[in-house]
Amino acid sequence: MLTRTAAIIPLILAATTPQAIAQNSPPPAGVIVFVADDQGGRDAGVYGNTAIRTPNIDQLAADGIRFDRAFLTTSSCSPSRSSILTGRYPHSTGAEDLHAPLPAGQTTIARLLGDTGVYTASIGKWHLGDAERANWDTIVEVPGEDLADRTLDVFADRPADRPFFLWVASTDPHRTYPGTGTATPHDPADVAISPYLPDHPLVRDDLAAYYDEIARFDDAVGRVLGALDAEGIANDTLVLYLSDNGMPFPRAKTTLFDSGTLTPFIVRWPRAVEGGTVEDGLVSAIDIAPTIADAYGIEMPTAQGRSLLPSLNGSGSSGREAVFAEANWHDYEQFTRAVRTDRFKLIRNYYWDTPLWHPADSVNSITWEAMRELDAAGRLTPAQRYLMQPARPFEELYDLERDPDELTNVVDDPIYRDELARLRTRLDNWRVETDDRMPAERRLDGFNREGEPLPHNQPWYDNSLRQRPPED
Repeated sequence: MLTRTAAIIPLILAATTPQAIAQNSPPPAGVIVFVADDQGGRDAGVYGNTAIRTPNIDQLAADGIRFDRAFLTTSSCSPSRSSILTGRYPHSTGAEDLHAPLPAGQTTIARLLGDTGVYTASIGKWHLGDAERANWDTIVEVPGEDLADRTLDVFADRPADRPFFLWVASTDPHRTYPGTGTATPHDPADVAISPYLPDHPLVRDDLAAYYDEIARFDDAVGRVLGALDAEGIANDTLVLYLSDNGMPFPRAKTTLFDSGTLTPFIVRWPRAVEGGTVEDGLVSAIDIAPTIADAYGIEMPTAQGRSLLPSLNGSGSSGREAVFAEANWHDYEQFTRAVRTDRFKLIRNYYWDTPLWHPADSVNSITWEAMRELDAAGRLTPAQRYLMQPARPFEELYDLERDPDELTNVVDDPIYRDELARLRTRLDNWRVETDDRMPAERRLDGFNREGEPLPHNQPWYDNSLRQRPPED
């Protein structure tokens, strides 16, 4: 456990700031952010996957607002968390690569709230580096099976005279799957299989184990929400639920398809925001930290996102015209960028001469074992076999209205010529506006294509490898 030693400035909140407090309500008694580790955006009962037992997440959505098109800025664990906490795109945080520590100069929502008197605690997975630890009063690193107990301990021991911010970050449903996710395992016969994965007994077994760990986190969510009820502060507590990236399966985690970047996102604040509703506008993960700050009447000028509270209480517009995402080093070197609108997505693979790969934990999964077996027998569909290709197209364009699973690249179809030009301009402008630059040189992969670690004397995330000269 780590205890924050910085001096606390008395909390001064303005409840009448025009955009600060929903419906001119006072600030919340506290905020709880539940963060799943590798849960796909549709993998909960309330999002249509009724094969997964998620009664507490479903109830949270029934009592709050369910966002159907909320997108992460990257599909990689630690850079996604850094992006959420700072409200900035990964390349703007200085921690865009897997395991890269968040620099001390970055302002997270924990630092912002802590400096104004809010008690801040992180329970569960950390994954943010050492510099950020100074911004939290309490840090407790525990695995998924211990998450609920330790969160309840921290909640019970918090200072009674201060608002609280709890970052409850599970290690579920991250791999590996030892078979202890839940006392009542899911039946492999019931799992839902996306068309980019083959229907194979090993894939079904793998998905069932993944469901088990989602159910375990759901149970933890329920127990923590029960503590709010028991203390009588559920109506006064702002609760958010999301994941850091897509499920740890081929063509999901680390990719910029919706299967990698779409996140479940639920917001509940009964006293201030009407629940039982659904938002279908485009939302970016960089909007989360500014929303929390806004609930306390605090500005977050370093954030690149914007508060969602005006749209939640009906005083502002709902949704963005476009959201952006990026993929950087995660077990393997890559530099990929994407822009998504209501109907279309453009993905640009700057390292097009390398395969579309997925993380080492996915390469070492029984799902990948099944895919290699089926590939050898010539039984994969073209979309499933895309992972086996030695190279990718430089650009991929998807019509999400006609092809929601992004299986058919229409970049060369002339009927989309005008839309392609618009998306190219959007993506180029975003890169210029956010000072997005390619690394000076390609970094070393951390694993070979069979998922075995590669021996390197120098860590790939050494700062000397991260200096970026202007692009030509």
